[in-house]
Amino acid sequence: MNYYCKHITIAFAVGLLLALPAKAQATLDFENIDTLLEDNMLDEATNRYTSILVSFHPEKATLLGFTSAADKLDNRTPQQSAQALASLRSVRAAINQIKEKTLSPSKQTDRNLLLSAVNTSIWEEEQNYFRNNPLYYAAAIDAIYDVINAPASTHKRHDLLARLNTLSVVADQAEQYLTSSAPFLAQLAMEKAYYAHLSAEDWLESLTEGVQNEDILNQANTAVEGAKKSTKRLFDLFKKLSQQEAIQDFRLGEENYNHLLQTRYQLPVQKTSDLLKNLEKRIQTAQNNLTQALDPFMQQLEEQEITVISDTDSPTTQEAVPTLKAKKKNKKEISPRNAQDFYATAKTFLTASPDSEPLKTLEQDTLSALNFLTDKKVLPAGTIKFSFLPMSRYHAYTRSYSAKPSIVTGNPTFFLRIPSGNQLTQQELFNQDFNAPTRKIMIATALVPGRLYQAQFVNKNSNVRRMYPSQSLQNGWSLYAKRLAKEKGYIGLDEELLFLAWDEYIQALTAWTDAKLHTRQYAYADALDFLTQTHGLTEEQAENIIKQVTQDPARAVSYYVGVDALEKVHAKYSKKYGKKFNEADFNAKLLQIGSVSPADLDTELSRLYQKDNKSKK
Repeated sequence: MNYYCKHITIAFAVGLLLALPAKAQATLDFENIDTLLEDNMLDEATNRYTSILVSFHPEKATLLGFTSAADKLDNRTPQQSAQALASLRSVRAAINQIKEKTLSPSKQTDRNLLLSAVNTSIWEEEQNYFRNNPLYYAAAIDAIYDVINAPASTHKRHDLLARLNTLSVVADQAEQYLTSSAPFLAQLAMEKAYYAHLSAEDWLESLTEGVQNEDILNQANTAVEGAKKSTKRLFDLFKKLSQQEAIQDFRLGEENYNHLLQTRYQLPVQKTSDLLKNLEKRIQTAQNNLTQALDPFMQQLEEQEITVISDTDSPTTQEAVPTLKAKKKNKKEISPRNAQDFYATAKTFLTASPDSEPLKTLEQDTLSALNFLTDKKVLPAGTIKFSFLPMSRYHAYTRSYSAKPSIVTGNPTFFLRIPSGNQLTQQELFNQDFNAPTRKIMIATALVPGRLYQAQFVNKNSNVRRMYPSQSLQNGWSLYAKRLAKEKGYIGLDEELLFLAWDEYIQALTAWTDAKLHTRQYAYADALDFLTQTHGLTEEQAENIIKQVTQDPARAVSYYVGVDALEKVHAKYSKKYGKKFNEADFNAKLLQIGSVSPADLDTELSRLYQKDNKSKK
């Protein structure tokens, strides 16, 4: 391990020791020395893994909140990948040597999370992304925005300059090592490079904000122009690769896909056929819910004008008979609805008045949601500390959704796309992003009681849970939060229930497309046909879904892994305590536990409830 790694490891270990409460330090259970030693071994393995990320993957380290790595980009070379892989395997070996049963109960859960994170990193290194994945190089552009979107600091301008200047090295490495690619991956990377070049003003604005010094302004302009040239080089390379004959497949394949589900998302081992059956049932349920939600708005039969021919008139003379409105069908007789029915009905609600201060309005609406759910005794009483900021041009261009939550250690930030352009364009964007039902769903999913609300409690978790949480439980919380908001009446109007049903319908279609594509049961054309012809989505929305699951495979399925675990324990404890079940206390316990592996969730909850019961005796 080099000096830099040692320095990081030592500093991190000291930080862990200092973070330990004085009372805990004074009352360590030396009678159970084996547990103490095994716990320390796990802490050491955590430190080693963290130091590897800081040294070999500074882009990921920035997302974990390590500012020491914010002025560097990943070194995308075979030598660096080989060294990282060897280091990661040594950490995995160390974790496997730890006697799990000797660990304290909470550390057993942490061990599972850490092992999952390490295995995922090993799998990623083994894919040789530096040789075959243009999106790995395009990620350097995202990493520039991770610095821009990070909380303000005295080093922020220096870090951004460094990453912009290092982009030329990334372009050099891409031209040298990126020898082959699936054309579709190259196309996606090309789009990122194009939008980055188009929105380079983001970089300049961030570098020059509040600056009047001429030398610093010139330095900023030089760095931005250099980064634009590097981005253009990446774009040209990606474009060339996108036009080559398809040699590689952008789909993972069944083995890799299942491996990713099991390591990154902690899905228990199962047959692909069983997974697909489960996802098919979710589509059926979601489509039925959409059909029921549309029912209040759909006229089952158009008014019909019935005409009869008079006996005394000529054959061309017709008499109009008053129109008759057909009787409403029984719900069991209603044919399943799809996207086309939603589009036709939703037009009624796609209206919103322009708002000169949308961020302030969203902040007020979020506070109202918090108060509502607290009063309903769904959430524990407390305050929230979100930051609300306008989304960068780059993310507004590249994202198919209007909101980009950022969960970094510290103060969670919510980036919102602000309508811009001419008056007509602004009105269209307000109608799309700020209509009342959409705002309610957005707040419930991402803010309260969504992901950023959940992130408020992350600093109270152990270091493993804070830095390497279960993405399945994080994602599952988003679905759990929406359903909780519906159950308690925050989402309750017919139009809100319609948009919620639509949201869950799209989630089900996305998960199915994800699994069918990456197990290679669907080609691109099959996925497009399924979404547009079978389910009526627009081609643009269908393409966005395919791009989403291609860039982030298995993530769409992970939402169900997490929400199933959350709803299972909710059903267990609500049944166990009956009328004495305290919803706010239950959710407070979930937040206290953090995003653990779904398989460990029940065990962790049981420990907290047992602790409560003992304290009451």
